[in-house]
Amino acid sequence: METEYIPLLLALAAGLFYACSAVLCKKALELGAGTIRSLVYSNIFMSMCFLPYPLLAGETIQFHDMQTGACLGLLFFLGQFFCFLALKNGEASLITPIMGSKPIFVAAFIVLHGLSEGEVSWETWVACGLSALAVALLCWPSKNSTLSWTGLFLALATAATFGLLDSLVPFFTHQSNPVNVLFFIFGSVGLFSLFLIPYTEGNFLKFRKKADRWMWASAIPMGGQAILMSMAIGLYHVPTEANIFYACRGLWAVLLIAWFGKKMMLSESSLSTSTFMRRGLGASLLIIGIWLTSFQ
Repeated sequence: METEYIPLLLALAAGLFYACSAVLCKKALELGAGTIRSLVYSNIFMSMCFLPYPLLAGETIQFHDMQTGACLGLLFFLGQFFCFLALKNGEASLITPIMGSKPIFVAAFIVLHGLSEGEVSWETWVACGLSALAVALLCWPSKNSTLSWTGLFLALATAATFGLLDSLVPFFTHQSNPVNVLFFIFGSVGLFSLFLIPYTEGNFLKFRKKADRWMWASAIPMGGQAILMSMAIGLYHVPTEANIFYACRGLWAVLLIAWFGKKMMLSESSLSTSTFMRRGLGASLLIIGIWLTSFQ
């Protein structure tokens, strides 16, 4: 396999993992797992997934690695915070596709900060535009559903925060050892999350039988997607292109809810035919955007 396709495939797989996590998390929140409580547990588990990274770095940890990782980790923590609030206030099949607008923010921040090694090609910009149009079609609400403006705003805030993060990660990881920086990014996310424990809903440690099974099930693919996406962004120089593939998480979420929503008894499992048609068109536009990135 050619090296240039590796980060794109990693991002595509990460999108599927993220969609699985979002759907499972939505079920946990509906059953009363608690938004802040779920966020803290998910972030701690995700941080634990990166514990072996210093052993793989092959270099001594530098203070610059720690400093950079903590600053970027704060951005990731804020993105996760907005994400969980968005899922609490909106439907996963609508909120997750909106987060697919992140490639637009990545490309914009790269240009604004002058972080690109070369010019962002016209194919990439067209692909970003198609991704944005696809997101609009994918998240268009059906007649029987209520649009949550709070959820949409939080989803856009999530996309913008992660877009800024992904535009900065390739630059800073190549200033030092990328594996060490990634370790401190995700390690700091877990540490920042500990400060939220006093604000969690109800008893933080008490096991909630119905809800926590879904909460922990969502944490596993969340950790997996973080590893895959950190490799795609931190070890390669194609954050914009990788994020277009990652944007497929919106399509994955729609398909997962259509296939398994009723079995999971999700409140949003009933979708109209017109909604499926709009989202099918949105999925096609995403595929075209993905195809355009192959010309890089």
